[in-house]
Amino acid sequence: MQMWKHASLSCCLWISSVLIGFSQVQSSYPQHLFASPLHIPLLLAGNYGELRPDHFHAGLDIKTQGRIGLPVYASADGYISRVTISNSGYGHAIYIQHPEGYTTVYGHLERFMPALAAYVKEQQYLQQSWAIDLKLRPNQFPVKQGQLIAWSGNTGSVAGPHLHFEIRNTSTQTPLNTLLFGFPVKDHIPPTIYRIAIYDRDQSIYLQRPLEVPVHLINGHWTTQPSELLVNSRHIGLGIEVLDHEDHTSNVFGIYEARLYDDGYQVASFKLDSISFSDMLYVNAHMDYATWRREGRQYQLFFPLSGNHLPIYSLSTSRGMIDLSDGRPHHLSIEVKDAYGNTRVVRFLVKLAPGIKAIREAPDSCVLPMIPGVRNIVDEPNLSFYLDPDALYDRICFHMEVENSPDPQLLSPIYRLEPADIPLQTPFTLYLKPHPDIPQPLHQKLVIIQHNARQETVAPAIWASGGWLKADFRSFGSFFVEADTVAPRIEPLTRLYPGIRLTQAREIRFRITDNLSGIADYRAELDGKWLLMGQFKNTIYYIFDEHCGPGKHTLTLTVRDRVNNISTYTLNFIR
Repeated sequence: MQMWKHASLSCCLWISSVLIGFSQVQSSYPQHLFASPLHIPLLLAGNYGELRPDHFHAGLDIKTQGRIGLPVYASADGYISRVTISNSGYGHAIYIQHPEGYTTVYGHLERFMPALAAYVKEQQYLQQSWAIDLKLRPNQFPVKQGQLIAWSGNTGSVAGPHLHFEIRNTSTQTPLNTLLFGFPVKDHIPPTIYRIAIYDRDQSIYLQRPLEVPVHLINGHWTTQPSELLVNSRHIGLGIEVLDHEDHTSNVFGIYEARLYDDGYQVASFKLDSISFSDMLYVNAHMDYATWRREGRQYQLFFPLSGNHLPIYSLSTSRGMIDLSDGRPHHLSIEVKDAYGNTRVVRFLVKLAPGIKAIREAPDSCVLPMIPGVRNIVDEPNLSFYLDPDALYDRICFHMEVENSPDPQLLSPIYRLEPADIPLQTPFTLYLKPHPDIPQPLHQKLVIIQHNARQETVAPAIWASGGWLKADFRSFGSFFVEADTVAPRIEPLTRLYPGIRLTQAREIRFRITDNLSGIADYRAELDGKWLLMGQFKNTIYYIFDEHCGPGKHTLTLTVRDRVNNISTYTLNFIR
C-alpha cells in the first residue's frame, strides 16, 4: 500500500520475522493429558477470555447439540474433589483434581452419576439444604479418564443447554486458557478487527469519547479508511473491537493475544492465558466500559488505566502510549491471533493534525474530581459514602443531584450520583437519610433501590446510628428508599386442591416470586420433616421418591423475602 512505500527495508523485514514467529501458539501446558469431556464433535459456544459482564469467561462453553442429557466423561485420571449445587453460577458442577497439578471443572450439569448423586442427596438431607458445596476426599470418588461422571444440562446461570468446562491450576485455582491444552477444535479462521478506537491519553477515558475508525479490506490489506488518520491529541492510546471465529459455527469468540507496533517497535501487547478469579472484575478496566454501555461495542485497550492491575500486559516504557508530538506520520500495526495461531494484521498511519499547539492547563470545571489510588469521600448532610483507593480505574468528575418526589411510595428523596456509566472495582457503603416520619412498623421493611441504565438493584436497608440507612452497591445511579410489605407469592404450576390424589405424578412444581426485595430462602416440609426441593430460576420442584410413600401427606412450603416477609402454602394430598 502507498503508506508503506517509504518504510525502511529493515522495518519490513522485522515485521515479517514477527509474523513468522506469530503463526503458532507455543504452550507449556501438556498437549495430550486431557480428553474431551463429551464424545461428540467439539463445537464451542464460548471460549476462554471472552469479555462477559463483570468477568472474563473462565473456560469453554461446549455445545451439546441443543439438548440436555448427553453423557459427560472425566477428562483425565483423578478424583472428584468438590461438588456444588446452586441456582446460579455453574449450577450443578463437578470438580476433578488430577495428580499433574490441574483441576477440571464441569458445569451446568443435569445430574450426577448414580453413586455421586446418592451421596450428594444424603448430604443435602443432613444439612437440610438443596444448595450445597461439598469437599470430597481422594478415596471417595476416584475416576479414570473417559469414565462417566454426569449428564449435561441447563442448570445455574445459563441461556441454553451446554457444558461449561475449565482447567485450573490446582494450587491457586486460577483458570487457564483451556484451548492451550491441545483440544481438537477445528479453527482455521483468523480473528477480525472491526474498529479501532483512538483515545487522548492526556485525559481520563471517562471524560472523552474515542475516535472510532472502521477497518476495511482494501487491495488485499486490512487498513483504515482513510489510511492516514489525523488526530488532535499529542499522546494517544488505542483500543480494538475484535472477535474470533471458528470452523463450522456462527458463534463469535474472544481472542488470545494482541500486539501493537509503532514504526516496527512493540508498544504494548496483552495475552489472555491465565486470569485469577480475584482479577476477573478488571475486565471492566481492560475494555472501554463507558462506550460498551453507551453503544454496545467492546474495545479492548492496549493501555492499562491507572487503576487496572491485570497482569496480562507487556508494555514499553510509554505504557502503551504513542507520542505524536514530533509531527510526523507514525506507521502503526496491530496483530491479533487466536489460540490456534490464526493471525490478522491491520496497518495504518496516524499523525498529529496540523496547527495543534502546546496544550495549556485550563481551569478545572469539575467541582468534585475523584481519582484512583486514594480514598474519595462524599460527606453531605443527607448522604455520605467513600470509595476505597482501589475502586476507580481512572479519573471521574463526580456530581450529585437531589430530587424531592411527590410519589408517596418513596420514603426518601431521590439521590442521583453521576456518572452512572463508570465501573467500580470494589463496592461502597452508601449512607442516606430517609424521610423522618416513617411509621415504626415499616422500619425493618425498608430497602434502598438503585436505578441506572444497566440494572435495578434492591438492597435491604440497615439502620445505622443517627437515623441513617445504609447498604452496599457496586455502581452509581439513582437511589431512593421504599418499604417492602408484600410477602412472596407461591404459585402451583399444576392444578392442586385439598385431598388431591397424586399417585401417578412424577413431580410437583411451584413458582416463587417477590415484588421488591427478592427471595431470600425457602423451606419445604413433608409431614413435619424437611423435604428436598430443587430450584431452577424461580421454580422449585420435588421429584417424588422414597421420602413420600403411599398414603396421606401434608406438604408445607415456607418462602421468605430479604426483609423477612413470609408466605406459607399447605397442601394435603394422597400418594
